Amino acid sequence: MKKKIVVIGGGTGTYTVLRGLKKYNDLEISAIVTMADDGGSNKVLRDEFGLLPTSGVRQCMVALSANEGILRKLFSYRYYQGVGISGMTFGNLFMAAVSDVLGDQRGAIKETAKLLDVRGKILPISYDKVSLLATYTDGTEILGEHLIDLGQGKVGKQRIKHFRTIPKTRIDSEAKRAIAEADMIVLGPGDLYTNTMANLVVTGTVEAIVKSQARVVFVMNVMTKKGESYGYGAQDFLIDLGKYLPLSRVNYVVVNTDQTIEKAVAKAYARG
Repeated sequence: MKKKIVVIGGGTGTYTVLRGLKKYNDLEISAIVTMADDGGSNKVLRDEFGLLPTSGVRQCMVALSANEGILRKLFSYRYYQGVGISGMTFGNLFMAAVSDVLGDQRGAIKETAKLLDVRGKILPISYDKVSLLATYTDGTEILGEHLIDLGQGKVGKQRIKHFRTIPKTRIDSEAKRAIAEADMIVLGPGDLYTNTMANLVVTGTVEAIVKSQARVVFVMNVMTKKGESYGYGAQDFLIDLGKYLPLSRVNYVVVNTDQTIEKAVAKAYARG
């Protein structure tokens, strides 16, 4: 019988974990993805099409796709010119079209997964339209995943004191079932708040993890990030995680101990 692995997050961190897990044929993989993205093409999908953001879903599909040909590459293709579509990806536009044809975004995700021969399930944490609200230590409030992600101005070096969705939302039944049936749950890596916590603050998610019999793994970030984890050490990541999920429920923590980071990477992520 295949072991059921649930990966909770979003962004390139989740993509990387899924690409690694896909190599093992004895695993049944489910990716639970935050749907609060509101920057770039996701903003267009939300504001102009009235759809939930699909970038996180698309990345997970590409990661778990058994199709290594042109179709998989197309779903990652980004337009860099053209009025109205510059900055958008083919995959996001495709799923928007399928949603329009079916009149159902849940169905569109499942049909697109079939087309890409996705080896696993891609499950939005919720199908409600929400925004993320971060309150920093000085009382400053930043609304929206994109603005929190930027970490600009005075909040860049501050810590987040409170974090929630606006409005409140509840975990989707399919995501909840996947957590309940999991043998292992993987949190991270990824932006601590806009990827990982964005799922945990959805009502019912933490409760589902606590009730689950699965072993829980927290994969810690290699890099810190302004506006979310500036100046953090390993203990700081755990302290923040513990504000939302009881640390007694975490069985394993994966921490990078290799300090030999390539110069180009270190420069790109340098924090002044």
